[in-house]
Amino acid sequence: MLWLFAQMFVLCLVSFGVGSLMTWLSVRNRLRPEPPKPRLALPAPRRAAPEDVVVEQPPVRQSLPLKGNSKTMVYHTSDSPYYNRMKGDMAFASEAEAVAAGYRMWTTKARVKV
Repeated sequence: MLWLFAQMFVLCLVSFGVGSLMTWLSVRNRLRPEPPKPRLALPAPRRAAPEDVVVEQPPVRQSLPLKGNSKTMVYHTSDSPYYNRMKGDMAFASEAEAVAAGYRMWTTKARVKV
């Protein structure tokens, strides 16, 4: 009985060793890191010659009474509840100028009744 146990133990040990060897042989190429790809050598950027830097102040923009949103084509007056919240990418001096540009006056959005 001991002989049978020894045979089974050796058989399991050999099959474990063969399985480990086969696994190691199949994985060993994946464990090697790939050589780094060659990089192109580029010259160092040239520095610009020092020049006198002239800082121009942006012109002071007058606040016009109407703000317009070019996406929705709606203009807001100071009576609009959205006037202070919106930045307005367009500004108009008068309502006639806004209407001539194709904008419509703001309205409160009607709520849908269920």
